[in-house]
This record gives sequence, structure tokens and C-alpha cells, in this order.
Amino acid sequence: MNEINKITMNSTLLYIIAFLLTTIIHEFMHAFTGWSFDSNPVLHHNYVEHFSIEHLATNQKALIALAGPVISLIQGILSSLAYLRIRGKSHKLIHLFLLWFSVLGFFNFLGYLTTGFLFHKGDIGKVYNLLNIPLWIQIFLAIIAALLLVYVAFKMTAPYLRLSYKHAWLKDGKAKMNFSFHVLFLPWLIGSLIITVLYLPVIALISIIYPIMSGMIFIFPWKNADSIKEIIPSSNKEIGKLSYMGLGALILLILLFKLVMAPGIEL
Repeated sequence: MNEINKITMNSTLLYIIAFLLTTIIHEFMHAFTGWSFDSNPVLHHNYVEHFSIEHLATNQKALIALAGPVISLIQGILSSLAYLRIRGKSHKLIHLFLLWFSVLGFFNFLGYLTTGFLFHKGDIGKVYNLLNIPLWIQIFLAIIAALLLVYVAFKMTAPYLRLSYKHAWLKDGKAKMNFSFHVLFLPWLIGSLIITVLYLPVIALISIIYPIMSGMIFIFPWKNADSIKEIIPSSNKEIGKLSYMGLGALILLILLFKLVMAPGIEL
């Protein structure tokens, strides 16, 4: 296996890990918030069941629905700050993980905000319904969120290119797009297919299409790679060596996701 394929595999491993962790944290916050209101929640791998909601006030139901997207936003902010703190150092696998973890946090929050006025069974859509938010406000927030999605997508182009440790991978626009394809676009495509299988069983159609549809925005940074100038290659070649630690971590996370969380955990 050549170096560029090892980079694709490492990035795919880290993408799946970051996606599953994002899902677990997101759903846990729904469950924890419900638990604090005595909703008797059961936490599953990609959804939460609340068995006692009759006594809940409208604002409490709204807070339960909002808890997931808000923690995803916090995840995006904190992991971005962590990346910015260490980005001056030679780029390693930890940089790649933080990039995936941050963009997935942001995209989770902004994605719900973008589609909230269309999908009333989604988290933000539930909040809109419960609080009777006017449609014009929902659409306005969706437009702002969509613009922010595109902005974040374009801003993530350069950080992924900085993972390259060979000048040949950055010598011209075509080479940059090829590297971006292997470190960003292909890992999303492969990872999304694997995550879709791991998401089974689902209770809503949106859950099965979410892994792939949520990453369509990654087309933008891939296509934008040829316009990025003056990228300094990393001096560290760790990303080009297959990460057995990452593979082991993914296997453990999948076992937790499927064998422990899918059946349900009572809080």
C-alpha cells in the first residue's frame, strides 16, 4: 500500500471515529437533559427514547431537543480552538482528528439549523414547533446557517492540505486537488457508507440518509483546493503510516456503539 492510500485509510478511520463520537455526545446530551427533567430516557446509538414526558413543560421539551445541536456547536468550537493552539507544530494524526471533530460538530449544528424549517421531526424543527417560531425567522436562520456551512467548508481547505509532507503533492492545483481528494473527500465517502451500516437499525428515514447527506458540503473544500496558495508541507510523516492505534480505537468504539448503545442504556 503506497503512502497516499495509507493517508486515505488513516483519514477514513479518524473520520468514522469523529463521526461516531459526535453522534454519541449529541445523543447523550439529549438523554442527560431529559434525565434532569425526569423523562426516564433510554440512550441508544443514534436516538433517545423518553418514556415519561407527560409532565414536562413546553420549554423543557424544547431544551431536550436543543441540547444535542448545542453540544455539537460547543464541540466544534472547542476542538477548533484546540487545533488552532497546536497548528503551528508539524501536522500529525491528532491534527487530522481535531479537524474532523471540529467540522463535524459545526456541520451537525448548522445542518440542523439549515433544515429545521423543512424537517419538523429533527431537533431544531421540534424546537420551532414547540415554541411556535414564525416561519420567516426559521427561513432567515436557515439562510444564515447555510452561508456559514459554505464558509466553514471553504475555510477547512487549507488545514487539510497542510497535512501533506511532500512538495509533489502541492506543486500545482491538480496535485492539491488530488491530495485533498485522498485526505478529505474519499474518507468522507467511504466513511459515510460504513457509518450508514453502523447506524442500523434506525427509527427515522433521516437517520439513514444523514451520514451521507451531511457530508455533501465536503465537495466544496475538495474543489477549492487548487485555489489555495503558499501551503508549507508538514515535516512529519506520521499521517503516511497506517495507524494501528486508530484502527484499534475504531474497533472498540464500534463494539460500544453496536453492542452496548444500540440495545439501549437506561439513565
